[in-house]
Amino acid sequence: MKYTLVVISLMLFSTFAAAQDRVKIGFIDVQRAISESQSGKRARDKFQAQIKKAETDLLKEKQELERLKSEFDKKTPLLKDEERRNLEADLQKRAVVYQRAMGDQQQELQQKERVMTAEILKDLEKIVNEVGKNDKFTLILERSQILYSDQGIDITNKVIEVFNSRSKSK
Repeated sequence: MKYTLVVISLMLFSTFAAAQDRVKIGFIDVQRAISESQSGKRARDKFQAQIKKAETDLLKEKQELERLKSEFDKKTPLLKDEERRNLEADLQKRAVVYQRAMGDQQQELQQKERVMTAEILKDLEKIVNEVGKNDKFTLILERSQILYSDQGIDITNKVIEVFNSRSKSK
């Protein structure tokens, strides 16, 4: 589907190009622009810190759960059946709570990553539009949609440079 859209776009573009004196095409590697820009690096560092905090919190709970399991295993021969069942049920409940907390943390982190990426993409889109207008590009494509291109039309470095200069001034 994506390639069909690209082919149709190129066909329309070629018709448009015939009507124009000069056609200027560029492409940008959005993922590289995000990962190499200062904003992207700051977002990645912030996100990594959030991951480490979440892992630390979950590790404490996991260690506590393992400690309780070990304690339970040691006490099992000495416990009455009802006490053993109650402790086992409590241990299982804590294990379920831990599993849910892990899943919730993962979903929360994924949501935060999506929000951070969306904010960067919004700013990046403005920069690409500005570079396109200033440098009189007819068309700027995203690198992942292109099977082959001359690297001379890659504007990723220029976009990163403008993006970084804007993020310094903020």
